[in-house]
Amino acid sequence: MGKKWMWGAVAALGGLAVVSNIMLNTALKRKPTVQPVLSETEALDAWFLEGAVRWTQMARCDLRLNAWFVPKPDSRRYAIVCHGYGCSSKMMRHRAKVFADMGFNILLPDARAHGESDGEMIGMGWPERRDIVNWIYEILKMDSDAEILLFGESMGAATVMMTAGEVLPDNVKLVIEDCGYTDVMDEMNHTIRAKYKLPGFPIVPVASLFAHFRAGYTFTKASAVKQVSRCRIPMLFLHAEEDKVVPFPMVFKLYAAARCEKEMVTFPGAGHCQCAETDPERYWGTIRAFIEKHMD
Repeated sequence: MGKKWMWGAVAALGGLAVVSNIMLNTALKRKPTVQPVLSETEALDAWFLEGAVRWTQMARCDLRLNAWFVPKPDSRRYAIVCHGYGCSSKMMRHRAKVFADMGFNILLPDARAHGESDGEMIGMGWPERRDIVNWIYEILKMDSDAEILLFGESMGAATVMMTAGEVLPDNVKLVIEDCGYTDVMDEMNHTIRAKYKLPGFPIVPVASLFAHFRAGYTFTKASAVKQVSRCRIPMLFLHAEEDKVVPFPMVFKLYAAARCEKEMVTFPGAGHCQCAETDPERYWGTIRAFIEKHMD
């Protein structure tokens, strides 16, 4: 009886390890990036294709990271615009163009394991926070008087929130996050329950342990909540009330954690990262007002 119990336990643990590793591969292994269709509007395509200049940086682990810089002559304002999970920098040009029309130079980074950046494991915003800090200093090499705004959607929103908890130069003036998650553990638990109808425990904690060795971080360590609590610059929280990807209640936990000057605006009827499409006048009006309040 004792041996049967022991072998049963070994089999169960082995099965758990297999399922957790499959979950980790499904969530974090690089996927084919959906290529943007550069034909949404003639003006949008012309703005990007005619103005974009490739920037690169070498990150830790010898990863070459890609970004696109679109200059705004004679402007000291810069917006770093971060894309979501499974997307690419070019897929954010519709958001970036609005900031450009407000007078911003634009930097569109490809996150690790996305777009034209190297990497096989998705960072979910955690290693990318240091990459964004490096992009900030690349801007400052060119313009020491730059005034910088950070903006991101979904995983990009988590990225800018995680970046906001780092020690940043005074040139970074504000952060705008749209539909960002609290931490990777919460988001993975939600995804495995909602998408696969499986319990989060014990699969997600074991996958988190594997992530430590394979991706360099655990899901609990990758916490936007903890980073937001360290933020000292103004932050605008935006969230879709019908978000099924990053649950709407997460924004309240994030907002409560913030000790900086902050505002929160939510959008009834909007799905994940669809606030701007659901109510563009209110969405961009809120962003413009926040920028006017906090940037010279």
